[in-house]
Amino acid sequence: MCDCPELGALIAYCGHLGKQSMDQLLRRAGYDVTPAQTHLLMRLTCTGEGQEATQRDLEKQLRLKPPTVNGIVDRLEAKGYVTRRPSPQDGRVRLVSLTEAGWGKVEDFRGVVEKAERLYAAGLSGQEREQLERLLNQIITNLENEVNSV
Repeated sequence: MCDCPELGALIAYCGHLGKQSMDQLLRRAGYDVTPAQTHLLMRLTCTGEGQEATQRDLEKQLRLKPPTVNGIVDRLEAKGYVTRRPSPQDGRVRLVSLTEAGWGKVEDFRGVVEKAERLYAAGLSGQEREQLERLLNQIITNLENEVNSV
């Protein structure tokens, strides 16, 4: 019997398979967005129609580094799904919002995202899903605390 650590490898593999699965679902359905772009677009719908989010807020919500979010926004802007402008209060802050085409795109692929969520939770009861979310959030907190303490 092996005493090799497995938790980190299992979590990493789940992340890898989740991204791969979402990518396949999006491509099979004919969408021109990646899983990361999908998550950013979905996050922007939470701000409300006609509302804006700062890139910093998107970085925090998506748990991604500034250059990564900047690249995602660049590509979505090139596709016409988002707009970005400087904040009138602070020109260093960039405000991002969905375009009409972006809202339409989200409505188009929302079913694919919901299918992926059902796939992730298949075989789990509602209570097990909630417990898994709590446990994963605790792991994230543990790791963020460690990474940010350096």
